[in-house]
Amino acid sequence: MAVVNRRTQAGTPRLRRTRAVLAGALVIGLGTTSTLAAWTDGEYGTGSFAASVFGTESQTASSSWASHTPAANAATLAFNATAMSPSVSFYAYLDIRTTATTNVGGTVALTGSSNNAGALLPALEYRAVRTATTSTTCAAAAFTGTPTWIVGPSYLGVTSVPGSPVSSAITAPAGATPQLRFCFEARVQSGAGNAYQGTTGAVTWEFTATST
Repeated sequence: MAVVNRRTQAGTPRLRRTRAVLAGALVIGLGTTSTLAAWTDGEYGTGSFAASVFGTESQTASSSWASHTPAANAATLAFNATAMSPSVSFYAYLDIRTTATTNVGGTVALTGSSNNAGALLPALEYRAVRTATTSTTCAAAAFTGTPTWIVGPSYLGVTSVPGSPVSSAITAPAGATPQLRFCFEARVQSGAGNAYQGTTGAVTWEFTATST
């Protein structure tokens, strides 16, 4: 019996059709795995920033409004205490306010003393209050009733400050510049010895203002 060779010749139409189909499938496969460029867009936000301004100035009965810092430039409290005797009190005030360019509020507190000198210092004691208004006279009456004590009601040595400072709120200028008045009472201690006669002393109190 004759053997029939069923292999298709390389150039036959059937083989060519098969190759054409495979080639077409290859093209389609490439098309499904390729990636087209996408359209994009973006949005941005920008912010502007500016730091606040906080500053203070002070005055006394003998010093005009100004920045009295550092300690060497302290405002002079007008005690007029040139002939002190035991238990006789002398009074002076310090007004503090924010500067015209200040735009935030804060607090003010008595925080320390420095530049202290003189043989009379160990015999000196003091108290201090924040008065109700800046027009309040700084005198004995300011310490009666229920004042806002900054130092007191007990006396402290003149170079000491309270362990827990009393803070007073201070606001930024709005119309008339607001201000605080601190009234000091200083005296020679009761029973101070004769050795203190004719001696002198000087102390500089420090108020710290902090913005909020």
